[in-house]
Amino acid sequence: MRTFFKVVIWFMAAIAGLFVWNVTPDFRPIIGWVLAAAFICYVLATIVEATIKRLIADELLELLRQSNATANRIDLLDRKVSAILRDALEQRRVR
Repeated sequence: MRTFFKVVIWFMAAIAGLFVWNVTPDFRPIIGWVLAAAFICYVLATIVEATIKRLIADELLELLRQSNATANRIDLLDRKVSAILRDALEQRRVR
């Protein structure tokens, strides 16, 4: 549904742009510069968005690696504590 609205908006903008282009020929240079500036801003925004997504993905992967390493250490500590408690329980039963 969102794509449909985008298509409708672009279509209406194109029709309005053609109307303004044909009705006001004196403003064509201004319109051309505005369109060029808008396109450049769009390209720059796309580049920034892609860069930010890549940086966030890298950070998330690093956090995932760190959490996996922490989980491995926690498992190791859990096994050690379980072994110590088991030994203490066995020693208590012997008495």
